[in-house]
Amino acid sequence: MMGISSGINAEYGMVDSEGKLLYSQGNICNHYFTTDFLSKIIEKKESELIHHVARKKIPTISEIGEKFTPDKPNGIKMEKFVFDVFQFSEKFTVLEVARNEEFSPLKNPPGAPKCSPETCLEDLSNQHKRWIIRAGGTFKNEGLCEISPLVSSHGEHLKELVNDKFFSLPLHLEVTMNGYHNGHCVNGTNGLHSKL
Repeated sequence: MMGISSGINAEYGMVDSEGKLLYSQGNICNHYFTTDFLSKIIEKKESELIHHVARKKIPTISEIGEKFTPDKPNGIKMEKFVFDVFQFSEKFTVLEVARNEEFSPLKNPPGAPKCSPETCLEDLSNQHKRWIIRAGGTFKNEGLCEISPLVSSHGEHLKELVNDKFFSLPLHLEVTMNGYHNGHCVNGTNGLHSKL
């Protein structure tokens, strides 16, 4: 979910009449709260949190008794958003991050053009390719790439593994029981193989 990080909380997808984003930054909902803070909100401030109206397409039963999902919203859902508690915080910090490095939402079913399992897989693959390229590796072709978090969780410690090496895709770098990193490597000496 993408809310706006400003004094006014807004539903994601805020655009003007020409389809341009109204705000240059958004809230990707990676929040860190103390349990004491959240307990205080529940005990003392929950009643001050406002409800947001969300118009939804709610599956229903037709006049002839058949279940269907309407084409247009037919109901209202009252929602409270986690970022509405920001106003009660005594300490508040915002981190600006690159979307392609930190955010790939999964909101839609397989086959959807965006925010689907396939787009998330592609985004993760592109992130891992960037890590390998930054560490000095090169790819010979197109395809998927995955780095096990046991090898690197954010691009660290890859230089000694991939620098000056050429990789064919698909590629999966992982740690085996004997400590070697596996994947598919061309012109390398470590016997890497593909797992994707």
